[in-house]
Amino acid sequence: MGAEGALRAVRDPLLKRDVVSLGYVRGLTASGSRVRFTLRLPSPASPHGDALAAQCREALLALDDIDEVEIETAWEVPRLPALESQTTPAALAQVKQIVAVASGKGGVGKSTVAVNLAFACARAGARVGILDVDVYGPSVPAMLGLRDHSLAGGQQGVLQPVEAHGLKVMSMGFLTTSETPLVWRGPIASQLVQQFLGSVAWGELDYLFVDLPPGTGDIQLTLTQAVPLSGAIIVTTPQEVAYTIAEKGLRMFQQVKVPILGIVENMAYYHCPECGHNDPIFREGGGTAASQKLDIPLLARIPLNSSIATAMDAGEPIAESEIGDAFAALAGEAMARSSATALGEALNPAAPQELVVVAGGAVQVKWRDGAEQIIPAHTLRSECPCAGCVDEFSGEKLLQSGQIPADITVASSASVGRYAVRLDFSDGHNSGIFEFARLRAIGDAAADAAAFEV
Repeated sequence: MGAEGALRAVRDPLLKRDVVSLGYVRGLTASGSRVRFTLRLPSPASPHGDALAAQCREALLALDDIDEVEIETAWEVPRLPALESQTTPAALAQVKQIVAVASGKGGVGKSTVAVNLAFACARAGARVGILDVDVYGPSVPAMLGLRDHSLAGGQQGVLQPVEAHGLKVMSMGFLTTSETPLVWRGPIASQLVQQFLGSVAWGELDYLFVDLPPGTGDIQLTLTQAVPLSGAIIVTTPQEVAYTIAEKGLRMFQQVKVPILGIVENMAYYHCPECGHNDPIFREGGGTAASQKLDIPLLARIPLNSSIATAMDAGEPIAESEIGDAFAALAGEAMARSSATALGEALNPAAPQELVVVAGGAVQVKWRDGAEQIIPAHTLRSECPCAGCVDEFSGEKLLQSGQIPADITVASSASVGRYAVRLDFSDGHNSGIFEFARLRAIGDAAADAAAFEV
């Protein structure tokens, strides 16, 4: 067994795959009894980097003819493959990962976590942006010292993010002031989210963090449909009412096939600076309970400390002290898990490998398990699941087969997040969102029907 074979025994703990097949090993060379290579990790400040390097060294030194191992470490964030879709806004062409920061309810410190998480990632060396779409209380500007900032346009209507503390920042808060608050209706707020995603000159970013409003409403759904997300981080507090509501947010992301990177338990305990005692004033164990129940990692427990409020009021993210260390550790975990999602996406059997509109207006789908289907446009139109075709409450079909033109075709298709596809039909209908599992079932049924007719 040679050096490469030995390294294939070293596996990434998140992806459960070896470092060679993942592309971590670069420039492997051997000269006499000495081996050299670069271990290129998929994120900076990787919590597993040192351990992987040590395992690689141990595996190589176990070979009879190797006495010296030289490992240089580097990193490069992989781009989420789904972002290569033609439907991804051009403004996101150089963004590699998009991560949502969400909560089930307000008041859990979601924005505080989002700001300090983004800042810690930037301090680790990543190029980071933060998009604040919390229409109910956009607090990111104040936390980054940008209370008085307003939107600045660029060429051809492109919006320029403001840079602060090493972050590129865009916020709904830039559209208003304390004297002129705006009341957003759901459709308008959703349009603004799409505009921020498609019209902001984000440039090159390794990670774009999106600070969502609390709950599971129009903004959350718009984001998950507009762009593929690498994952979501759920912020909660220890008490039962908080983490049980947080579960609803978790379920929503799971329903639209957005990976949950983990849970952050904020205000986990109060640390007394005088005596050093930790007091769980909001009870304890909520984050752990939710993590265990849902089989989702608990990424961090952030203590309650007056220094956090002081720093946020001053517009200064936290870099030092126990709190800074906690956010730095959270950043390492979040970046590693987000990048692991990108590397592991190709292994997801739920999404099609290829979907194209073929001659005659049918849809050809090639699935990752090797199955291929050609689904007629008439079949797809008759199975449209939108509210105009199916009663949302009873599930009864409103569209009758006779209402569909016999020569109907699929005019075009567009990805919807990472869980569905939208089809535009020649009769002008374009509101049907077909989840991948439903599309597969329609294709299977169409194939069975065709075989029966023969």
